[in-house]
This record gives sequence, structure tokens and C-alpha cells, in this order.
Amino acid sequence: MMQLRGFTLIEMLIAVAIFAFLIMLAGPMYAKFMGNSQIRNAGDGMLNGVQQAQSIAVRGNTLARLVVDPTTGTGGWRILETVDGTEPAGLPNPVQVYSVTDGSPHASVTTTPLGATQITFDGFGRIVPNVDATPTISCINVDHSMMTGLRSLRVVISNTGIGVGTKLCDPAAVSTEPQACPATPCT
Repeated sequence: MMQLRGFTLIEMLIAVAIFAFLIMLAGPMYAKFMGNSQIRNAGDGMLNGVQQAQSIAVRGNTLARLVVDPTTGTGGWRILETVDGTEPAGLPNPVQVYSVTDGSPHASVTTTPLGATQITFDGFGRIVPNVDATPTISCINVDHSMMTGLRSLRVVISNTGIGVGTKLCDPAAVSTEPQACPATPCT
């Protein structure tokens, strides 16, 4: 007669111990992966905002302003379309809004020059001085607010040469690599 057997307590404890050990090894790598994913999501969102503002300005042959809110955890951007450099009466009506908390709750955003919060594009997609004479954003840096040792990203916005160059890049990459950031305008 065949006798059915289950697992012994010792076998079960060994399996649980091996599983716990594997989780302890994978936990830090998973946390780093998730932190880098949040930085990438926020970087893509910021790049998208710059490109959307430029596109709206060209499509409407008007001025479009990207206003960045660098507040950690609640920051993001909004795009305002203006006519002749003046906003409609009352509160500005954003064309599009993005919140960093959408997929990146711990991302931190800083701008260069420090304290700059907006960039304005004209009907040709070129960067023009802000209507209120505040500094124009040239770079948007994205980091993680709760973890260190992660890969930072940067959105570089320039108005050199024949057009506006916008790029999501890695400031730590070697200058010969395609994902490297240009030395200017963020220095």
C-alpha cells in the first residue's frame, strides 16, 4: 500500500529561510530600481512639458509659457497660452497640467538658474524673455528626495544654433556618450 507524505516542519523552515534570504538580497536592488524609475518618470514628464509648451506656441502662433513648480511631492508644471504677452482677464487658464506625484511621488525637481520657474516660447518655437522679466529656465534637474546614490537626470533647454535644443540627459555620463549632458547652459 502506498503512503502519502507531506513536508516535514524542518523542510518547511529551510524553504522559508532560503526565501527570506533571497528577499533580503533582492530588496535593496528593488528599492534602487523603483527610485530610478521615479526619477525617469519625472524626467520624462518635465521633458514632455517643455515640448508641449513649444508645440502649443507653434500651433497657435502665440506665446506659450511653461511654469514649473519645484515643490517636492506636489510639484509639476502647467502650460499657459497668452496673447500678445498678456494673459486673459482673471486667473490664468492652464492649457495642460502635470503633477510629479503622477508616478513619481518622491521625485525632486530643481531649476537652473536657481529660483527660475518659467520658460516662454514664441510662435516659431523659440525661447523668448518671460513677460514678467523673471529668469528663464535653462535646465530642470530631477533627483529622488528620499534616497541617495541614484542616477539623476536633467532636461537641458537651449536656444543656440538654428533652433531650440531640448534633451533629457544624464549629468554623470561621460561626455562622449550619447546620453551625456552638454557642458552648457547648466553650469
